[in-house]
Order: sequence, then C-alpha cells, then structure tokens
Amino acid sequence: MIPVKLRNLHYQDKESVLAMLRDPQVMKFLGPRRALTEDEASSWFETALATPSRFAIAEANTDEFIGFCGIKQIDGVFDFGYFIRSEFWGKGIAAKACKLAVEKLSDEIDLETAQVFIADENVASKRVAEKLGWQATNSGSKDGEHGRYYRITM
Repeated sequence: MIPVKLRNLHYQDKESVLAMLRDPQVMKFLGPRRALTEDEASSWFETALATPSRFAIAEANTDEFIGFCGIKQIDGVFDFGYFIRSEFWGKGIAAKACKLAVEKLSDEIDLETAQVFIADENVASKRVAEKLGWQATNSGSKDGEHGRYYRITM
C-alpha cells in the first residue's frame, strides 16, 4: 500500500506532470481525449501552477508527484475529477486520494452541487466510485462520450 497525501503543485513536479499529460493511456478520458503535445502539456502545467484548482497527489514519504484529484469549476459547474500517472494504476491510490479530497472539500463546497462524470468505457474510474460508495444518479453524455453521473458521498 502506497501512502498518499494531497498538496499544492510544485514546480519540481513539471517533468512528471508533462510525462503524465503526454501518456495516451492517462489522457484517454481527459481533455481532448489524446496525449498532449510537449507545448500543450507545458502550457497546461504553467496554468495549473499559476491558478491551482485540483490538489496534487503525492507519495506521503517521498513527496513524489502521482496525479491530481479534486474539484475544478467548469462552465459554472463544480466538476470532481482525478487522474494519476499510469505507473501508479491499480494500487488503490485514486480511491484514497478521492477520500482525502472529499474530506478537505466538504467544509468549503456543497458536494451535492458537484458532478462526477465517468464514461461507460472508463472501467477503472467506475470501480473507484463504487469503492467509495458513490451512487450513479443518471446517464448522460459529456464531450461526446456516454456515461453516468455520480453523487459524492462521504
């Protein structure tokens, strides 16, 4: 079990973040649904560093960057999301990070107003939501993908 913590994004994370954003496996269900170019990834990182929205997930003992988790406001809607470097998949990290983020955010945001959209094909994310006890509320589509919206529960 890898112990994780949430923290702010650091400039030292740049190399790991860029590698993650350029990984087609990670980006399959994110943004443009493709790996970002070097320039796109660099621009994305600079924006995330200047205007943080989601928490950085880090290994608790070494502080190594693992991914992102939390809420970002998109078109006036609180969108809860998470994504981690593919080499850390399958280790229970996303569920642990989501639990930490929900605990931190529950005092600041009415989580009832947050949406979590998971594409039908994103089996791993559905497992995370089920592990956390989140309930699928309705089917829908987002960015041209069909999936389900989930309600965050603590």
